[in-house]
Amino acid sequence: MNNEQWNEICFLLSENIRTDISESNFEKNVIQALRVLDWKEYLGDIQIRPSFQIGASNRMTPDFVINSSEKRNLFVIEIKQPSLPLNTNFQQQLFSYMRQLRLEYGILIGQVIQVFYDGDLANHDDPVLLETIEFEKDNPKGTKFVELFSKESFSSESLKSFTINSLKKINRRTDKNILTQKILSPDYEKEVIKLIKQNFLNQYDSELIDSVLNEISIRISNQNQEIIKQPVLQSKTFEKPVIISSRDKTKYIINENGQILAKNRFVLELIRAYLKIKPTDFTNLKNIFSDDLQGSTGVINRLDFVETKYANKTDKRHFIGKDEILISSDQVKFVVSTQWGKHNIDNMVDLGRKLGFNIKEI
Repeated sequence: MNNEQWNEICFLLSENIRTDISESNFEKNVIQALRVLDWKEYLGDIQIRPSFQIGASNRMTPDFVINSSEKRNLFVIEIKQPSLPLNTNFQQQLFSYMRQLRLEYGILIGQVIQVFYDGDLANHDDPVLLETIEFEKDNPKGTKFVELFSKESFSSESLKSFTINSLKKINRRTDKNILTQKILSPDYEKEVIKLIKQNFLNQYDSELIDSVLNEISIRISNQNQEIIKQPVLQSKTFEKPVIISSRDKTKYIINENGQILAKNRFVLELIRAYLKIKPTDFTNLKNIFSDDLQGSTGVINRLDFVETKYANKTDKRHFIGKDEILISSDQVKFVVSTQWGKHNIDNMVDLGRKLGFNIKEI
C-alpha cells in the first residue's frame, strides 16, 4: 500500500507536471499529494499559507503546516518550483519556520523531497538533512517517507527511530573520515615501522632491521577513497600531519580576583567585567568581540536570536541563565557563547589583555 501511494505521489509531483510549472500550480499538486497521505484540508489537517505573528510587527507565512486531530502543529512544508534546484537559501527559509513554530521536522519539496530534523538527537546548530528522496517509482526511500508522514501511521516514536538510524549513518561517514585521517597521520606510520620490525625479528637481528628502516620511508596514502594498507617504500614523503592531543584543562583568573574560571566561564566573566568598566551599545560590543574570535557560533548574540535559532534544542550553546544574560548600554539583552576550547580560547585571552585586563593562566 505504501509503495502504491508513493508511486501516485511521483505521478503528481514529477511525472504529470510540466517542467516550467509555476509554484502556485505546483502547490495544487502538493495538496493532492497530501490527500494521498490522507491529510485533508476540510478536517483541519492542513493549514495552507497560514500567517503567524513574529514579534511586534512581523509575520511569517509558510506554505503548509500539518496539524494533528488535536490541532497541534506536527511538521512544516515549504515548496519550490521543480525547475529550481533546492539550495541553501530555500533550506534556510524552511529552518526559520521550523524554529519559529518550535517544530523538529520540516520538509522541502521541489525537484526532490528533503526531510530535515532540528532537535536534541543531533548535535548541530542547523537542522540536519536526514534524507533526500528522488521522485522515482518503487523508491524504497519514498515508501519509507509515506510510512512516516501519512496521517494513519504518523508517530513521533517512528520518526524518532528513523532519525536515530539516519544520524548513525551520517555519523558513520564522519567516523570513517576521522579514522582515515588517523591512519594517514605520521604517528601511525611509526606504528607500521614497529610492525615491520616485529615481523622480521625471527629472520634478522634488531640492529640490521633498524639500519634498513632508517634508510627508507614508509608512506600511507589515500587512493580512490581507499586506504592503502600495505606500506609503500619510497623517498621520505609524508601526508599533512593530523595532530591528536589530549584535552586542555587550562583555567583562568581575571585581575587576580581569586576566581578560577573554566574557558567558557572565563569568556562570560571577561565580557561582564568589560561591560561594567565601559558600558557599550550592542553593535559596538559585537565589533569588539567579533564572531571570528569564536568561530561558527560567535562570541555574543542577541538573546532573542539565540532563543529562536536553538528553539528545538535543550543546549542553546550559550549562557542563558537568569544571572548570565547581559544587557548592553542600549538595553539589548545578549548572551555569551559556551563553545570554547584550546582551538579558540587564546583569541579571547589575547583580546582581554589588549583591553587592559590582567589574565593569569593556571
